[in-house]
Amino acid sequence: MKSYIISADSTLDMPEALLQQYDIRPIASYVTMGEKTVDDWPDLTQKELLDYVQQSGQLAKTSAANPDDYEKWFRKLTAEGRPVIHVAKSSGVSSCYQNACMAAQEVGNVWVVDSKSLAGGTSLTILAALHSDLEDPAAVAAFMEAYRERIVGSFIIETLEFLYKGGRCSALAAFGANIMKLRPEIVFDNGIMRVGKKYRGVYRKCVYQFVDDQIARLDALETDLVYMNHTIADSAFLEELKAYVREKTGCRQLIEYPACSAISTHCGPNTFGLFFVRKQQ
Repeated sequence: MKSYIISADSTLDMPEALLQQYDIRPIASYVTMGEKTVDDWPDLTQKELLDYVQQSGQLAKTSAANPDDYEKWFRKLTAEGRPVIHVAKSSGVSSCYQNACMAAQEVGNVWVVDSKSLAGGTSLTILAALHSDLEDPAAVAAFMEAYRERIVGSFIIETLEFLYKGGRCSALAAFGANIMKLRPEIVFDNGIMRVGKKYRGVYRKCVYQFVDDQIARLDALETDLVYMNHTIADSAFLEELKAYVREKTGCRQLIEYPACSAISTHCGPNTFGLFFVRKQQ
């Protein structure tokens, strides 16, 4: 057991087996569907969320855990007698980091790290720290802040409908993308999301092109561990993609996990993302 506790926002998208193995404690954010507000993790499923959008025609709304939520959470964890390192969703896309920092100041013995990522990017940073020999919480937090700069992550989305409904792109952009069958790549860059390459055509073909483009950079990337997050419901297609990524990267370990509902509500169905670690220079 480590001398510290790792806490993280639920958008780290890590399999339950790994959460238990490394004693990582996720804290939920919120999803509002109509009049009902629920925790985004662990019980709300992608299917329930996407079914709500399809049936209601309305996008679910997400909100970060507030400072009071974090303060109660940190007090509960620090009561176990160990310092807490909390790894937050990127401050470039959420108020989670700022809210956690405010709470940490009130509680004490808590270090908050801005992951400058989410999903697999957050998890890769946490796993690297846990595999290090560091025990001092300040040193672990500093390690994470350096390591996060090596995370490379992007994903391809099938439709801009969810981004449009969430106010993240214009109606004209969404309409044009649908007409032209554009499948944009969304890249994490210094903690914020930007549009990368725009693929065009049948979605399945575009996904394989996206994977090939990521693999083309492998000389600069570590391939021991590759992280895959997605909102793909077609299990046969998903297994094909997993086999393809394993074959092309030669990775020792591929971690695959569905995106949590707080992420799914913004990207929609059939989103596929890969996270790598850039080689140490």
